[in-house]
Amino acid sequence: MQQIIQYFDRAYIINLVDRTDRRHQMEREFRKIGLQAPSEKVRFYAATRPTDRGNFPDLGSRGNFTSHRDVLDLASRDGLRNILVFEDDISFRHVSGNIARQIIERVERNDWDVIFFGYLRPSEDDLVGPLMTWPNEIMGAHFYAVNGAFINTMRRYMRECEARPAGHPDGGPMLADGAYNHVRRVIPNVRVLLAVPNLAHQRSSRTDVHPTPMFDRIVWLAPLLQRARAVKHQLRMTLDRQRQRAR
Repeated sequence: MQQIIQYFDRAYIINLVDRTDRRHQMEREFRKIGLQAPSEKVRFYAATRPTDRGNFPDLGSRGNFTSHRDVLDLASRDGLRNILVFEDDISFRHVSGNIARQIIERVERNDWDVIFFGYLRPSEDDLVGPLMTWPNEIMGAHFYAVNGAFINTMRRYMRECEARPAGHPDGGPMLADGAYNHVRRVIPNVRVLLAVPNLAHQRSSRTDVHPTPMFDRIVWLAPLLQRARAVKHQLRMTLDRQRQRAR
């Protein structure tokens, strides 16, 4: 995993300034793969909560969308050739050095605009790796790369979406992964690849995108929920490693 991240000009981790719990978790995730976060290569993007939902369904959706757009603005400002974008609730899966090398070789040989290294859908079970051209929609934008001129193409498209009304046929206010899907309906021949296997899962944690569930608003119960989610996630990752070894 370290090889893949170091290949790119820069990695941005989107993290709300008041979610120090998630920041600490991400620092641990990167230490596990031998990288320091923050560093010159890996930077935290300090996201803030919007106070006005605008044309978005809710504040969380607007915050998600604008944070992903803002890191593209930063990449464009700094003249970067390519970037990685992480949300702050990922857990890296164990990936052998051989698979990482194969992925990098394919990245170098392929023409591409976006690579989804982590995704919720589709299921990886019927996919062929290490990188697969993907013409259909995806779900999840917790670990992906954006390349070359498409950095500016996508940032302009997202700003246009934000200015349109909800439900506009060319794309209006939506979640970030929705924008990366919808742009392919408006701009032909966007080159999207999927990494196989999926390189990162999302941790179970209190959401910042959707309204906070009632149980998370109960002060004395919140720490218990946080611990239960951590145990559930550890079990999930253990079982995931066992399944990978069995393949």
